[in-house]
Amino acid sequence: MKKYKNNETIEVLGASFNGVKDMIEHARKRLSKDGVYVGEDSQLYPCFDSEDYMYENRYFTNLVFANSLEEIDKKLSILKQVERYGNYNKLTAELHPMAYWQGDTHNDVLLTEMEGE
Repeated sequence: MKKYKNNETIEVLGASFNGVKDMIEHARKRLSKDGVYVGEDSQLYPCFDSEDYMYENRYFTNLVFANSLEEIDKKLSILKQVERYGNYNKLTAELHPMAYWQGDTHNDVLLTEMEGE
């Protein structure tokens, strides 16, 4: 597992993203960056009252990467079925490369890696 600051450059499949927010933006717009597409599966932080719902804007975010939208859609379909772990963390080697961000500015981004990388 590699760790990155959430605002540092992160390279995935040869594409350099300017932090996790750049990855999320590409996922939401379904646009590629240097031929790499991103898929997002996220969940809002827990909210306990109406004030929480009004002001909470942090998400636990799982990201998958591929060279086509078709492959992203397949990975997202699999990801939606993955059992979540603490804080909606669904990191799995099956969907490598994959990233997870706990959603706050002090949290690092975790990126799967295969042996030999």
